[in-house]
This record gives sequence, C-alpha cells and structure tokens, in this order.
Amino acid sequence: GEENVSEGSDSDSDLTSRQKMMDRVEAAVLRVAGFTLLATAALGLDNGLGALPPMGWNSWNLAGCKINESFFRDTVDQLAAGGYREAGYSYINLDDCWMSTNRTEEGDLQWGPNFPTGDTLGDYVHSKGFKFGMYLSAGPKTCSLRDPNNRTATGWGSYGYEERDAAWIAKQGADYLKYDAVCGGDYNAPPLNTSFSLMDWEQVVVSKMGVALNKTGRPIWYQYGSPYTWNKHGGMYGAGPIRWITENATLGGVNSFRSGFDMSDSWGNVGEQISGVVRWDEALPSSCAGACPWPDADCLEIGNNITQITVIESQSYFSWYAIANAPLLMSTRIDTLDPRLVAILQQPEVIAINQDYAGRRGMPVTPPLATNTGVVWAKPLTSAATVANIANTSDHGPSGAAAFLLNSGNTPNVTLWFKDIGFEHTTAALVRDVVQRKDLGVFIGSISVSLQPSESRMFKVVPKV
Repeated sequence: GEENVSEGSDSDSDLTSRQKMMDRVEAAVLRVAGFTLLATAALGLDNGLGALPPMGWNSWNLAGCKINESFFRDTVDQLAAGGYREAGYSYINLDDCWMSTNRTEEGDLQWGPNFPTGDTLGDYVHSKGFKFGMYLSAGPKTCSLRDPNNRTATGWGSYGYEERDAAWIAKQGADYLKYDAVCGGDYNAPPLNTSFSLMDWEQVVVSKMGVALNKTGRPIWYQYGSPYTWNKHGGMYGAGPIRWITENATLGGVNSFRSGFDMSDSWGNVGEQISGVVRWDEALPSSCAGACPWPDADCLEIGNNITQITVIESQSYFSWYAIANAPLLMSTRIDTLDPRLVAILQQPEVIAINQDYAGRRGMPVTPPLATNTGVVWAKPLTSAATVANIANTSDHGPSGAAAFLLNSGNTPNVTLWFKDIGFEHTTAALVRDVVQRKDLGVFIGSISVSLQPSESRMFKVVPKV
C-alpha cells in the first residue's frame, strides 16, 4: 500500500514537552469506548517471572496426542538450528499425552510409552539453550489422554496430587507449566458439585498449584488453562475467578491464562481470539496494576494450513498478537515451515513491540473487529530504542507509540489519526514500518495506507523534536 500525509484540521494548544505529549499517548491508547482499560506490566504469581509475555513452541495444536519423544527432540534440534532462540523464543513446551495413565506405587507421575527416556528431556532442552515446559490437568485425568482399556478411568490428573506433581515436574527440569482446567468439571471432579461453586473450584484449584509450584523453589512459569469459565459463561468470558486470582496472587496466582477458546488453523478465528484479550482486560480489577497476568489468545497456528491462513494473513496474525502483547507460542512443524513464514515469525522489530520492557499491552483504537473503518490498535512504547533508532535519544521514558492497521473486511484505505493516540493534531512524527524495517519519513496529523483484504501494516510513531 502507499502512505499519504494528512494534516489534522483541529487545533489544540501547543505542547512543548515531549513527556506531556507521550503522557497523552498513553492515556489515549488505553481509552477505549468510553472506559479505561488496564495495560500494565504482568507479574501475577510471585515467582520472579512474568514481566514480559512468554515466547516459545507448544506441541498441542500441531500434534495433539500423536506427540512422541523422537518428534519432540527433533523439534528442539530444529528450533536450535533455525535461529529461533536468537529471535527470542525460549520455552519448548510438551503438552498433553506425555504421561502414563498409571501412577507409581508411591503416587508419582511417570512417562508414557511414547517417551521411553522422557526423564532426560529437560536436560536435553536445556542443553540447547531453551527452557522446558510441561502439561498437567487440574482434574482427575487430562483432557485428551485416555486409558485404552478403561475410558472412565482417572488418576493421572493432578487433582489431589498438586504438591506431589509440582515437585515431580520440578525434578524433571520444568520451567513452564500449562495447567489445564477445562477437564476438571467434565469428569465431575470434587469439589465441583452442588455445594461448591465454579468460583470456589477455580480459586481452590489454581491457588493450590500456584503455592505448590512456589514451594518447589524452582521458578516455573504458571499458565492456567483458565477458561473452564467459558464452559459456563459462553462468550462472556466469566472473569470472576481470574479477578480473585489476581487480587490474591500471594495465595498462588498465575503468570498467564487462556483468554478464550482454542485457536484453529483458520484466519477467521484470529480476530475473535484477539478480541478475547480485550474482554479480559475490561474485567481485570484496577487493584491488579503491576500484577496482572497475561491473557493468552492460544498458540500461533502460522504454517499449519497455508490455504486457510495465507502469507498475507500470517503477517497480520503475527503483528496483531504482537501489538496485543499476547504470548508468542508457536505450534507448527519447524522442519517444513515455508521460509516466508519463518521470516515472519522471526521479525525482530515486531517481536520487540511484543516484548516492550514496560509490558504495556496494546488496545484497539477502533472497535476490535471493525469492518467499516478498518482495524487500528495502538500501544505506548517506553523507549525510542525499543524498536528502531529512528530518533537519536537517550530518553528511557515514554517516547513513541506502536500502531497496527488492518483491512479486516472491505476497507482498503485505513488511517491512523495521530490525535487518536494522544498526539496533537498538527504533530509531526517520524514513522517507521517495523515489518519492512524501513523509515517512511515525517508525517503530520495522520498516516493512511492502502491495504488488500486481510493485509496489515505495523508502525512505530515517534514525535519529531
């Protein structure tokens, strides 16, 4: 698309201080549809982790229960050789179906038959410079693993074994836990019964595992597969349990939590998943400022079906996750990944926006799924050096904004008005395309782009001083 310089027609009083201007940037980016959204650093569980959204790879969306040790080890090798560690991806997470359906006589978990040397996997992942993630279920069994001889059998889920299982995965070298709560009530696990509310269930289950993880003495990222709540509350994304968890983080909070249903390998699912992040931000309490866990829109499906998520859509998908500060957890085959998609997943300046050190989440400036005006999201940045040196400065205070523009329907011309991100109407700003890593020049008041359907642009905008 091509950019056009547009000048704002309104006039406000001049601001001589760039700090004042950027205070307005932050306020405007956080102001959506008449109410203020939280966009703070996420510290959640008191384990020294969570200042930035995690990046890595997860086995589930790609392999499900077909995962095995050989494929997992090969993927570790491919991630190490393919430059993903250097790009910022640090966690390699083994999801459901790694364990046996039988515990030991002592009550410990054990590796299943597809992982004959599973107890060495943690060391192997660490030897390649990555961190090792594992999966447990909050219910009496996991979500997908079944005993082939007894489909009603239970016992390998962590309900009632929280402390034992936390200690066991710590011994395996786990640095990340995905704790799936979707299956607890599905199998009528106590205490989910008529005398115990959904809120009670999630408070008790989440807190017990958070405390147990901290008791191991090993820093383990705690991702809660929370929206067990959406089984009960549908599209409203019941936020009561997460609100309670956040306000009582010292009782066993979380570092991140799933903010919606499972992601599919379809472009049409992406916008709804991202919108779920916004819904959760609306529900989180003001008291969680500085301690809010990260809403997780689920794994990146880029590369799993290039006919359903094209290269253009893959770029928009990745940039949209980045501006929303969503965790960047891939779930795709690394060895056969299209080189164009590898380039997208390793874009340094887009990743830098996702990993902005202050952890301020991006928010929609337009309605999240607007089709008549295009989609525009923005977030304040904390340092001009965060993305690119387009302005020589040693200032580490707020000094710019990132913006994401998308043609989500039939809106080929999409405009970012600087006044919508807190600048003065006549502000001259340096604009950089962070995908193409190219400075576009100085624009006054706005920048407009011409986009194909599902095409997007991602900019860094810095006031010219």
